Amino acid sequence: MTLTLFITDNCGACKRVQKQVTNLVKENLNLKLQIENIKDFSDKNLLIVPALYIEDELYAYGDINEKKLLNKIQKKYF
Repeated sequence: MTLTLFITDNCGACKRVQKQVTNLVKENLNLKLQIENIKDFSDKNLLIVPALYIEDELYAYGDINEKKLLNKIQKKYF
């Protein structure tokens, strides 16, 4: 399963979420992380970052709750 995190430069929340999601992926071998800068993806029409997608479906904007994210992944995909 792929998590895609859209970020931008100089974004404190992006750095926090990137760290959280990177740690989750290290602990869960079934997860892959793809990090993209929104300046490279104008077709997504993203205005708010960070934006986290699970398998190309928007999960959240802004900061995340790791426990809720893991529960969502387990319920929906495993």
